[in-house]
Formats: sequence, C-alpha cells, structure tokens
Amino acid sequence: MQTQQVYKKAPFMKLAYSNSLEYPYFSEAKLQFERIISYLEDKQVRQDSHGEVEAYIDAEGTELLRCLLQGFLDIKTAEDPVAPFK
Repeated sequence: MQTQQVYKKAPFMKLAYSNSLEYPYFSEAKLQFERIISYLEDKQVRQDSHGEVEAYIDAEGTELLRCLLQGFLDIKTAEDPVAPFK
C-alpha cells in the first residue's frame, strides 16, 4: 500500500502561472497584488498597528498602480509600434 503525499504549493509556483498567456502584460501587477494579499494574511501582521498596515498598503498599493500603468503602456506599445526612423 502506497502512502499519498500532499504538497503545499510553493510561492515560486505562482510566478510560473502569473506569466501565463492570459495576463502577459499584467504579470508584474498580478504578482504585486499577490504579495500584498500574502502580507495581509500573515499572522504576524495582525499584531501591527492600523497605521503600520495602512502605510504598507499605501506604499505597495502605489507600486501596484505603477505596475498596472506599465502593463497598459506595454499593451498600447505592442498594438501601435513606433514607426522606424528614415
């Protein structure tokens, strides 16, 4: 009789799936969002003050917005490439 092993998904596995064809331009934004969620789910963070958590969300949320804008600009560039110089 064989025993069945159960494996937890490792954090690095998310990286492989986040770069899927479904979200190629927003993979960095998706990773940043997952980082924020992981941080907020951490039991140690529950002991932080409201202000500390808010400061984290402010800083990392700004980075998330930057990643989203970059993804948008990447899509726009891919759809409308710059004409070559003559």
